[in-house]
Amino acid sequence: MHHREIHLPHVLETSFIVRERDPRGAPVDLDAAPQVVRVELQRGERTVGVTVAPAELEPSLAALPGAERTCVLRDLDVPPAAAELAPLLYVALQRARVWRRSVVVSHDPRLAAAPLQLSALGRGELRAAPLDAAMHRLYAACDDDGRALLTSRYVAEATASLARHAEAFAGNAWCRAVHADRLAREQYVAALANTHQYVRYTPRLLARAISVCDDESLRDHFTRHFRGEQKHDRLIEADLRYLDADVEFVVNAMVPWGPTLAFMAVQESMVAFHEDLTCFIAAPFVAEGLAAHVGPTVLAPLAGNIRRWGYREPARATRFLVSHTREDGGDDGHWNATLAVLARLLRDDTTQQRFLAALHLAADAFTASYDAYADYLTLFTPPPLADP
Repeated sequence: MHHREIHLPHVLETSFIVRERDPRGAPVDLDAAPQVVRVELQRGERTVGVTVAPAELEPSLAALPGAERTCVLRDLDVPPAAAELAPLLYVALQRARVWRRSVVVSHDPRLAAAPLQLSALGRGELRAAPLDAAMHRLYAACDDDGRALLTSRYVAEATASLARHAEAFAGNAWCRAVHADRLAREQYVAALANTHQYVRYTPRLLARAISVCDDESLRDHFTRHFRGEQKHDRLIEADLRYLDADVEFVVNAMVPWGPTLAFMAVQESMVAFHEDLTCFIAAPFVAEGLAAHVGPTVLAPLAGNIRRWGYREPARATRFLVSHTREDGGDDGHWNATLAVLARLLRDDTTQQRFLAALHLAADAFTASYDAYADYLTLFTPPPLADP
Protein backbone atom coordinates (compact mmCIF):
# COMPACT_ATOMS: atom_id res chain seq x y z
CA MET A 1 0.00 0.00 0.00
CA HIS A 2 1.43 3.34 -1.01
CA HIS A 3 0.12 6.76 -0.09
CA ARG A 4 1.55 10.21 0.27
CA GLU A 5 3.46 10.59 3.51
CA ILE A 6 1.64 12.53 6.20
CA HIS A 7 4.21 14.93 7.60
CA LEU A 8 3.86 15.39 11.34
CA PRO A 9 3.65 19.01 12.51
CA HIS A 10 6.74 20.54 14.05
CA VAL A 11 6.68 20.15 17.83
CA LEU A 12 7.12 23.49 19.58
CA GLU A 13 10.26 24.10 21.60
CA THR A 14 10.00 23.53 25.35
CA SER A 15 12.48 23.14 28.21
CA PHE A 16 12.48 19.39 27.46
CA ILE A 17 14.25 17.40 24.78
CA VAL A 18 12.45 14.18 23.76
CA ARG A 19 14.21 11.24 22.15
CA GLU A 20 12.33 8.17 20.92
CA ARG A 21 14.42 5.28 19.55
CA ASP A 22 14.14 1.62 18.67
CA PRO A 23 16.38 -1.03 20.35
CA ARG A 24 19.12 -0.32 17.77
CA GLY A 25 19.11 3.39 18.60
CA ALA A 26 17.36 4.58 15.43
CA PRO A 27 14.72 7.34 15.77
CA VAL A 28 11.12 6.13 15.61
CA ASP A 29 8.42 8.34 14.12
CA LEU A 30 5.28 8.82 16.15
CA ASP A 31 3.15 7.23 13.42
CA ALA A 32 5.34 4.12 13.15
CA ALA A 33 3.84 0.65 13.53
CA PRO A 34 3.66 -0.73 17.09
CA GLN A 35 7.13 -1.70 18.25
CA VAL A 36 9.49 -1.49 21.21
CA VAL A 37 10.48 2.15 21.77
CA ARG A 38 12.84 3.69 24.30
CA VAL A 39 11.62 7.15 25.35
CA GLU A 40 14.04 9.58 26.97
CA LEU A 41 13.30 13.00 28.38
CA GLN A 42 16.08 15.49 29.03
CA ARG A 43 15.71 18.70 31.03
CA GLY A 44 18.90 20.50 31.89
CA GLU A 45 21.54 18.01 33.03
CA ARG A 46 19.03 15.27 33.90
CA THR A 47 17.91 12.55 31.49
CA VAL A 48 15.17 10.07 32.42
CA GLY A 49 13.85 7.17 30.40
CA VAL A 50 11.33 4.36 30.05
CA THR A 51 10.54 1.72 27.43
CA VAL A 52 7.04 1.31 25.98
CA ALA A 53 6.11 -1.74 23.93
CA PRO A 54 3.06 -3.56 22.52
CA ALA A 55 2.19 -6.35 24.96
CA GLU A 56 2.01 -8.95 22.18
CA LEU A 57 5.71 -8.39 21.44
CA GLU A 58 6.74 -9.14 25.02
CA PRO A 59 7.28 -12.92 25.52
CA SER A 60 5.94 -12.87 29.07
CA LEU A 61 2.79 -10.98 28.05
CA ALA A 62 1.99 -12.29 24.56
CA ALA A 63 -0.61 -14.72 25.91
CA LEU A 64 -2.27 -12.09 28.09
CA PRO A 65 -6.01 -11.71 27.36
CA GLY A 66 -6.42 -8.60 25.23
CA ALA A 67 -2.68 -8.29 24.59
CA GLU A 68 -3.35 -6.63 21.23
CA ARG A 69 -5.07 -3.77 23.08
CA THR A 70 -2.41 -3.49 25.79
CA CYS A 71 0.94 -1.70 26.12
CA VAL A 72 3.68 -2.36 28.66
CA LEU A 73 6.04 0.03 30.44
CA ARG A 74 9.41 -1.30 31.58
CA ASP A 75 13.04 -0.37 32.21
CA LEU A 76 12.14 2.79 34.12
CA ASP A 77 15.16 5.00 34.78
CA VAL A 78 13.99 7.90 36.93
CA PRO A 79 15.28 9.17 40.30
CA PRO A 80 12.75 8.91 43.17
CA ALA A 81 10.19 11.73 43.23
CA ALA A 82 11.58 13.29 40.04
CA ALA A 83 9.34 15.96 38.52
CA GLU A 84 10.11 14.48 35.09
CA LEU A 85 8.36 11.17 35.87
CA ALA A 86 4.81 12.24 34.93
CA PRO A 87 5.67 13.91 31.58
CA LEU A 88 8.01 11.04 30.68
CA LEU A 89 5.32 8.41 31.20
CA TYR A 90 2.72 10.53 29.41
CA VAL A 91 4.95 10.97 26.35
CA ALA A 92 5.57 7.21 26.27
CA LEU A 93 1.84 6.50 26.52
CA GLN A 94 1.02 8.99 23.77
CA ARG A 95 2.66 6.49 21.46
CA ALA A 96 0.48 3.71 22.91
CA ARG A 97 -2.55 5.93 22.34
CA VAL A 98 -1.56 6.29 18.67
CA TRP A 99 -1.47 2.46 18.60
CA ARG A 100 -5.06 2.59 19.97
CA ARG A 101 -4.16 0.68 23.12
CA SER A 102 -6.68 0.79 25.95
CA VAL A 103 -4.70 -0.71 28.87
CA VAL A 104 -1.21 -0.09 30.29
CA VAL A 105 0.58 -2.80 32.30
CA SER A 106 3.91 -3.09 34.09
CA HIS A 107 5.84 -5.42 36.38
CA ASP A 108 7.63 -2.45 37.97
CA PRO A 109 6.29 -1.86 41.52
CA ARG A 110 7.39 1.79 41.33
CA LEU A 111 4.61 2.41 38.81
CA ALA A 112 1.91 1.10 41.14
CA ALA A 113 2.04 4.31 43.16
CA ALA A 114 0.98 7.81 42.14
CA PRO A 115 0.83 9.32 39.62
CA LEU A 116 0.20 6.25 37.43
CA GLN A 117 -1.67 4.20 40.04
CA LEU A 118 -1.54 0.73 38.53
CA SER A 119 -3.70 -1.90 40.23
CA ALA A 120 -2.78 -5.52 40.97
CA LEU A 121 -4.13 -8.08 38.50
CA GLY A 122 -3.57 -11.31 40.40
CA ARG A 123 -1.02 -12.36 37.77
CA GLY A 124 2.22 -12.33 39.71
CA GLU A 125 3.56 -8.79 40.07
CA LEU A 126 1.74 -7.50 37.00
CA ARG A 127 -0.24 -4.31 37.52
CA ALA A 128 -2.52 -2.45 35.12
CA ALA A 129 -4.77 0.55 34.56
CA PRO A 130 -7.10 1.77 31.79
CA LEU A 131 -5.02 3.97 29.53
CA ASP A 132 -7.40 6.94 29.51
CA ALA A 133 -7.52 7.23 33.31
CA ALA A 134 -3.77 6.68 33.65
CA MET A 135 -2.95 9.44 31.17
CA HIS A 136 -5.38 11.83 32.85
CA ARG A 137 -3.64 11.26 36.18
CA LEU A 138 -0.23 11.78 34.61
CA TYR A 139 -1.34 15.05 32.99
CA ALA A 140 -2.71 16.30 36.32
CA ALA A 141 0.59 15.44 38.02
CA CYS A 142 2.74 17.47 35.59
CA ASP A 143 4.17 20.85 36.44
CA ASP A 144 3.68 23.79 34.08
CA ASP A 145 6.73 22.88 31.98
CA GLY A 146 5.54 19.28 31.71
CA ARG A 147 2.08 20.32 30.56
CA ALA A 148 3.58 22.71 28.02
CA LEU A 149 5.56 19.79 26.58
CA LEU A 150 2.50 17.55 26.36
CA THR A 151 0.21 20.10 24.75
CA SER A 152 2.94 20.99 22.23
CA ARG A 153 2.71 17.37 21.01
CA TYR A 154 -1.07 17.09 20.69
CA VAL A 155 -1.40 18.03 17.02
CA ALA A 156 1.47 15.70 16.13
CA GLU A 157 -0.28 12.90 18.06
CA ALA A 158 -3.56 13.52 16.25
CA THR A 159 -1.78 13.61 12.89
CA ALA A 160 0.08 10.39 13.70
CA SER A 161 -3.23 8.77 14.62
CA LEU A 162 -4.64 9.81 11.25
CA ALA A 163 -1.54 8.49 9.50
CA ARG A 164 -2.21 5.08 11.04
CA HIS A 165 -5.76 5.30 9.67
CA ALA A 166 -4.37 6.25 6.26
CA GLU A 167 -2.60 2.89 6.15
CA ALA A 168 -5.91 1.13 6.69
CA PHE A 169 -7.80 3.38 4.27
CA ALA A 170 -5.27 2.85 1.48
CA GLY A 171 -5.95 -0.88 1.75
CA ASN A 172 -9.74 -0.81 1.86
CA ALA A 173 -11.72 -3.01 -0.54
CA TRP A 174 -12.57 -0.12 -2.87
CA CYS A 175 -8.97 1.10 -3.19
CA ARG A 176 -7.74 -2.45 -3.70
CA ALA A 177 -10.21 -2.89 -6.56
CA VAL A 178 -9.05 0.39 -8.14
CA HIS A 179 -5.39 -0.61 -8.07
CA ALA A 180 -6.17 -4.11 -9.36
CA ASP A 181 -8.16 -2.60 -12.29
CA ARG A 182 -11.22 -4.51 -11.08
CA LEU A 183 -13.45 -1.69 -9.90
CA ALA A 184 -16.95 -1.85 -11.38
CA ARG A 185 -18.74 1.24 -12.60
CA GLU A 186 -21.48 0.58 -10.03
CA GLN A 187 -18.91 0.57 -7.22
CA TYR A 188 -17.60 3.97 -8.27
CA VAL A 189 -21.11 5.35 -8.68
CA ALA A 190 -21.90 4.11 -5.15
CA ALA A 191 -18.90 6.03 -3.79
CA LEU A 192 -19.93 9.25 -5.53
CA ALA A 193 -23.61 8.85 -4.64
CA ASN A 194 -22.93 8.28 -0.94
CA THR A 195 -20.42 11.12 -0.84
CA HIS A 196 -23.12 13.38 -2.25
CA GLN A 197 -25.28 12.57 0.78
CA TYR A 198 -22.97 14.43 3.17
CA VAL A 199 -21.14 16.87 0.88
CA ARG A 200 -24.40 18.67 0.13
CA TYR A 201 -24.85 19.32 3.87
CA THR A 202 -21.31 20.58 4.50
CA PRO A 203 -22.12 24.29 3.97
CA ARG A 204 -25.11 24.02 6.30
CA LEU A 205 -23.07 22.31 9.01
CA LEU A 206 -20.40 24.98 8.70
CA ALA A 207 -23.07 27.66 8.90
CA ARG A 208 -24.30 26.02 12.10
CA ALA A 209 -20.76 26.05 13.48
CA ILE A 210 -20.38 29.73 12.62
CA SER A 211 -23.68 30.56 14.33
CA VAL A 212 -22.74 28.97 17.67
CA CYS A 213 -19.05 29.97 17.72
CA ASP A 214 -18.01 32.69 20.16
CA ASP A 215 -14.31 32.44 19.25
CA GLU A 216 -13.64 35.02 16.54
CA SER A 217 -10.54 33.33 15.17
CA LEU A 218 -12.27 29.96 14.98
CA ARG A 219 -15.35 31.56 13.44
CA ASP A 220 -13.14 33.09 10.76
CA HIS A 221 -11.73 29.62 10.03
CA PHE A 222 -15.19 28.16 9.60
CA THR A 223 -16.22 31.12 7.43
CA ARG A 224 -13.28 30.57 5.07
CA HIS A 225 -14.08 26.86 4.95
CA PHE A 226 -17.75 27.66 4.27
CA ARG A 227 -16.83 29.82 1.27
CA GLY A 228 -14.67 27.03 -0.13
CA GLU A 229 -17.36 24.34 0.13
CA GLN A 230 -20.07 25.91 -2.02
CA LYS A 231 -21.80 23.71 -4.62
CA HIS A 232 -19.34 20.82 -4.41
CA ASP A 233 -22.35 18.53 -4.65
CA ARG A 234 -22.85 19.87 -8.20
CA LEU A 235 -19.44 18.51 -9.16
CA ILE A 236 -20.54 15.07 -8.00
CA GLU A 237 -23.77 15.36 -9.97
CA ALA A 238 -21.82 16.24 -13.12
CA ASP A 239 -19.54 13.23 -12.60
CA LEU A 240 -22.57 10.98 -12.14
CA ARG A 241 -24.28 12.29 -15.26
CA TYR A 242 -21.23 11.53 -17.38
CA LEU A 243 -21.36 7.95 -16.07
CA ASP A 244 -25.08 7.67 -16.97
CA ALA A 245 -26.06 7.27 -13.31
CA ASP A 246 -29.52 8.04 -11.88
CA VAL A 247 -28.82 11.54 -10.58
CA GLU A 248 -32.46 12.22 -9.73
CA PHE A 249 -32.46 9.25 -7.36
CA VAL A 250 -29.18 10.33 -5.73
CA VAL A 251 -30.36 13.90 -5.17
CA ASN A 252 -33.98 13.36 -4.20
CA ALA A 253 -34.59 9.82 -2.96
CA MET A 254 -31.38 8.07 -1.96
CA VAL A 255 -30.71 7.12 1.69
CA PRO A 256 -27.01 7.03 2.66
CA TRP A 257 -25.68 3.57 3.37
CA GLY A 258 -25.07 2.63 7.00
CA PRO A 259 -21.30 3.27 7.17
CA THR A 260 -21.76 6.57 5.33
CA LEU A 261 -24.50 7.57 7.76
CA ALA A 262 -22.16 6.75 10.66
CA PHE A 263 -19.58 9.17 9.28
CA MET A 264 -22.27 11.83 8.85
CA ALA A 265 -23.55 11.31 12.40
CA VAL A 266 -20.17 12.13 13.97
CA GLN A 267 -20.00 15.66 12.62
CA GLU A 268 -23.73 16.30 12.83
CA SER A 269 -23.94 15.36 16.52
CA MET A 270 -20.83 17.32 17.46
CA VAL A 271 -22.00 20.59 15.92
CA ALA A 272 -25.78 20.34 16.37
CA PHE A 273 -26.24 18.52 19.70
CA HIS A 274 -22.98 18.89 21.64
CA GLU A 275 -21.93 22.18 20.02
CA ASP A 276 -18.38 20.93 20.48
CA LEU A 277 -16.60 22.72 17.66
CA THR A 278 -13.22 21.16 18.41
CA CYS A 279 -14.64 17.67 17.91
CA PHE A 280 -16.68 18.87 14.95
CA ILE A 281 -13.33 19.49 13.22
CA ALA A 282 -12.47 15.79 13.59
CA ALA A 283 -14.62 14.78 10.59
CA PRO A 284 -13.11 17.25 8.08
CA PHE A 285 -9.70 16.51 9.62
CA VAL A 286 -10.22 12.88 8.60
CA ALA A 287 -11.90 13.44 5.23
CA GLU A 288 -9.52 16.16 4.07
CA GLY A 289 -6.47 14.39 5.44
CA LEU A 290 -7.27 11.15 3.63
CA ALA A 291 -8.21 12.99 0.44
CA ALA A 292 -4.92 14.90 0.47
CA HIS A 293 -2.67 11.99 1.32
CA VAL A 294 -4.31 8.91 -0.21
CA GLY A 295 -6.26 10.45 -3.08
CA PRO A 296 -3.29 11.20 -5.38
CA THR A 297 -2.34 7.52 -5.55
CA VAL A 298 -5.85 6.52 -6.65
CA LEU A 299 -6.57 9.00 -9.43
CA ALA A 300 -4.39 7.52 -12.20
CA PRO A 301 -5.50 3.89 -11.77
CA LEU A 302 -9.09 5.05 -11.34
CA ALA A 303 -8.89 6.70 -14.77
CA GLY A 304 -7.83 3.34 -16.21
CA ASN A 305 -10.86 1.65 -14.67
CA ILE A 306 -13.17 4.31 -16.11
CA ARG A 307 -11.73 3.81 -19.59
CA ARG A 308 -12.30 0.07 -19.24
CA TRP A 309 -16.01 0.78 -18.70
CA GLY A 310 -16.11 2.49 -22.10
CA TYR A 311 -15.85 6.15 -21.05
CA ARG A 312 -13.11 7.86 -23.01
CA GLU A 313 -12.78 11.00 -20.88
CA PRO A 314 -12.12 9.93 -17.26
CA ALA A 315 -11.53 13.54 -16.26
CA ARG A 316 -15.25 14.16 -16.77
CA ALA A 317 -16.03 11.50 -14.15
CA THR A 318 -13.46 12.57 -11.54
CA ARG A 319 -14.00 16.30 -11.17
CA PHE A 320 -15.02 16.05 -7.54
CA LEU A 321 -12.15 13.77 -6.48
CA VAL A 322 -9.57 15.82 -8.36
CA SER A 323 -10.90 19.03 -6.83
CA HIS A 324 -10.65 17.71 -3.28
CA THR A 325 -7.28 16.11 -3.77
CA ARG A 326 -5.96 19.45 -5.03
CA GLU A 327 -7.69 21.74 -2.52
CA ASP A 328 -7.16 19.64 0.59
CA GLY A 329 -3.46 19.13 -0.03
CA GLY A 330 -0.65 21.65 -0.27
CA ASP A 331 0.47 24.38 2.07
CA ASP A 332 -2.63 26.48 1.42
CA GLY A 333 -5.12 23.61 1.64
CA HIS A 334 -7.79 22.91 4.22
CA TRP A 335 -5.56 20.27 5.80
CA ASN A 336 -2.85 22.70 6.90
CA ALA A 337 -5.38 25.32 7.93
CA THR A 338 -7.02 22.74 10.15
CA LEU A 339 -3.67 21.85 11.75
CA ALA A 340 -3.09 25.49 12.67
CA VAL A 341 -6.52 25.73 14.29
CA LEU A 342 -6.07 22.49 16.23
CA ALA A 343 -2.75 23.69 17.63
CA ARG A 344 -4.70 26.40 19.43
CA LEU A 345 -7.68 24.28 20.48
CA LEU A 346 -6.02 21.12 21.83
CA ARG A 347 -4.74 22.49 25.13
CA ASP A 348 -5.44 19.82 27.78
CA ASP A 349 -5.70 16.04 28.10
CA THR A 350 -9.50 15.85 28.32
CA THR A 351 -9.93 17.87 25.12
CA GLN A 352 -7.29 15.73 23.42
CA GLN A 353 -8.92 12.46 24.45
CA ARG A 354 -12.32 13.67 23.27
CA PHE A 355 -10.92 14.86 19.94
CA LEU A 356 -9.11 11.57 19.37
CA ALA A 357 -12.29 9.63 20.13
CA ALA A 358 -14.17 11.63 17.49
CA LEU A 359 -11.26 11.23 15.07
CA HIS A 360 -11.31 7.44 15.42
CA LEU A 361 -15.09 7.31 15.04
CA ALA A 362 -14.93 9.37 11.85
CA ALA A 363 -11.94 7.52 10.38
CA ASP A 364 -13.34 4.06 11.14
CA ALA A 365 -16.64 5.01 9.53
CA PHE A 366 -14.95 6.63 6.53
CA THR A 367 -12.87 3.51 5.85
CA ALA A 368 -15.86 1.23 6.43
CA SER A 369 -17.88 3.27 3.93
CA TYR A 370 -15.34 2.64 1.16
CA ASP A 371 -15.20 -1.04 2.05
CA ALA A 372 -18.98 -1.04 1.66
CA TYR A 373 -18.91 0.67 -1.75
CA ALA A 374 -16.98 -2.35 -3.02
CA ASP A 375 -18.18 -5.20 -0.79
CA TYR A 376 -21.91 -4.47 -1.04
CA LEU A 377 -21.68 -4.63 -4.84
CA THR A 378 -19.30 -7.53 -5.45
CA LEU A 379 -21.86 -8.95 -7.88
CA PHE A 380 -20.71 -6.28 -10.35
CA THR A 381 -16.98 -6.97 -9.95
CA PRO A 382 -15.55 -8.12 -13.28
CA PRO A 383 -14.23 -11.69 -13.24
CA PRO A 384 -10.46 -12.20 -13.33
CA LEU A 385 -8.91 -11.87 -16.77
CA ALA A 386 -12.14 -10.43 -18.18
CA ASP A 387 -11.76 -8.57 -21.44
CA PRO A 388 -11.95 -4.78 -21.06
